[in-house]
Amino acid sequence: MGTKKLELRPVSEMSTSKDSDTNYTAANVKAPRMAGLLLRCFTWMMESDIFGLIFRLKLKKDNLITKVFQQTEYHEPPMFQPHFPIEEVEESGVIQLEQNRSPPDHVARALECLYPLPSRNAIGDRNRHPFLHWKIRDYAEAFVSGRITPYLVAERFLSAVEDSCNRSPNMCFFIAYNEEDILRQASESTARHAKGKPLSVLDGVPIAVKDEIDCFPYLTTGGTKWMQKVRKVKDDAACIKRLRACGALLVGKTNMHELGQGTTGINPHYGAVRNPYDKDRCAGGSSGGSAAAVAAGLCPAALGVDGGGSVRMPAALCGVVGLKGTYGRVSSAGVLPLNWTLGSVGILAASVEDTLIMYTAIQGHLAQDWIASFPPAANLPILKDFEDGDLSKSKIISSIKIAKYSKWFDDSDKSVRTTCYSALNVLQQEYGVKVLEVTIPELEEMRLAHFITIGSEISASIGIDYDRMGIHDSGADIRVCFALYGSFSTRELLSAQRMRFRQMHYHMEIFKTADLIVTPTTAATAPVCSADGLKYGELNYVYGAKLMQYQIAGNFLGLPAISVPMLLCQIGYDENGLPVGLQLIGRPWSEATLLHLASAIELLMAPNCTKPPEVVYDLLI
Repeated sequence: MGTKKLELRPVSEMSTSKDSDTNYTAANVKAPRMAGLLLRCFTWMMESDIFGLIFRLKLKKDNLITKVFQQTEYHEPPMFQPHFPIEEVEESGVIQLEQNRSPPDHVARALECLYPLPSRNAIGDRNRHPFLHWKIRDYAEAFVSGRITPYLVAERFLSAVEDSCNRSPNMCFFIAYNEEDILRQASESTARHAKGKPLSVLDGVPIAVKDEIDCFPYLTTGGTKWMQKVRKVKDDAACIKRLRACGALLVGKTNMHELGQGTTGINPHYGAVRNPYDKDRCAGGSSGGSAAAVAAGLCPAALGVDGGGSVRMPAALCGVVGLKGTYGRVSSAGVLPLNWTLGSVGILAASVEDTLIMYTAIQGHLAQDWIASFPPAANLPILKDFEDGDLSKSKIISSIKIAKYSKWFDDSDKSVRTTCYSALNVLQQEYGVKVLEVTIPELEEMRLAHFITIGSEISASIGIDYDRMGIHDSGADIRVCFALYGSFSTRELLSAQRMRFRQMHYHMEIFKTADLIVTPTTAATAPVCSADGLKYGELNYVYGAKLMQYQIAGNFLGLPAISVPMLLCQIGYDENGLPVGLQLIGRPWSEATLLHLASAIELLMAPNCTKPPEVVYDLLI
């Protein structure tokens, strides 16, 4: 007899209401943690013709890939990339950007949305207030007043990076930074400020760039030792060109998990990115260097790329803000093509305000972008309208409806769950926001579909060069990944895209009654940087699944999402003093709504933050 036929009910028969008969299935990853000699031996077996076939088939069977994507019948067609309904985006309390204006003009519009810079951030007065990172406007104010110059900030930055490298252990924030190029940019910015003609509020402000984004004259390694040999950087990425037009001081390429294929930030070639809140902990992957650099005060903002939570995850683990826009909102031109339909350039920043400024600067698509749904004009939230006193009177915030799937929300470590519920309760009490209970079917199936998709896309994109140049220069964890990725069949890949269709339907149904979905950003806090994983890498799919648990929809469905640090004194950290993040997932093109609510959360949390990172630098004092 053949294998028993399995069948998923058509999406038209599925319900996302709180009374849905759908059962919640928690992730049940069946793969042991491996590092050191054990991982090297397993790598050899996975790459061998006979043993590799056996292990790959067993891994796929044990982890339900065979059952869900080989043996199950779907009624829906495949959706090969995020595709959104054509409808008007209705958001309250916003201004709309004119699409034909320059990045500096757009940034100027963002400044119109902000409240006056609080006096508590005044230089020289900082120690009398709870710990806060300097904002982009703090840098700009210091430059305009003449109290400090971009050149002096650049010198302090270089000194701080050197100090971070000389610590024990090395913090490993950067893969590359060019002292001569940084000082040249700073000198040019200083001259513009001396003439009273800065290009924008970003002029001279240090901004770091993940080493997955082209930023000439740097190489783009993707965290490897071989990528630069097969792919030359001839120009800036589109997002970098926009930052340069604003005068941003681009200070180097940040460290990352090799090829973005991991959740820890442990890179056997460039070192493990250490968490500024506990240098024995990981910063997260794969944009860990960018998140850690911001948390450590080396820059107020940085760029990352988010293909599987790679911006939001390290943002949560390092206690900073992490935003990925709707798929297609920011052009991917000049970004290493690791995952065409999942990845988006994202922002890591110490505040929601700086996230808004950076988002405004880099947003915008190009005519040649390969996207199915072209973005409408971007809206910017008018934050100053509700940041002038009584928070409870904000009709914009109180009108927002938040969806929550409690069984999913609760499937996290106790410290994370308690922190996020406390923050959500404060949000309801202070603003009167409405929380609606919903059900999201087939979440575990979506996680596996994303895994198949991201593996198939990177294998198709760079697999030939990897086989020819990269396999023997790659970490053991990456070699295991590629061995497994190459085993995915056409049926598995197409079934994964049919699951994308189903999940898009479920989420669009929820957004008919809710404005956004709330979850913890990660189900656990930052893991320990284990010594046995530093040399060859580490495989820990069980903990990795906990870190990625809530972030898949943002990538697989291309939805905008933001992670906000829960920095309310007594509840914003776990029992080890590690940060916790709250995630908001929005309707397509609703970045302004996300930023609005994130700013409201920040207003409740940030004034009470008194815990600085263990490793932190101050470039303005």
